[in-house]
Amino acid sequence: MPSPPAGLCDSCRHQQVVRTKRSTFSLCRRWKDDERYPRYPRLPVLRCRGYERRADAADDPEART
Repeated sequence: MPSPPAGLCDSCRHQQVVRTKRSTFSLCRRWKDDERYPRYPRLPVLRCRGYERRADAADDPEART
């Protein structure tokens, strides 16, 4: 079963997908250096000041800042 869309996180270089037996989570690695960013943001993320597009997501039409 595919994960629900995570919005901007799906194309962000700071996203880390965490999978457990029952769930999949989108972890924001920016939280380690800046406490203003939630470790596990509420999805879908539609706006984010810390968003940085992943190099492999450059052609993704859903990746907008």
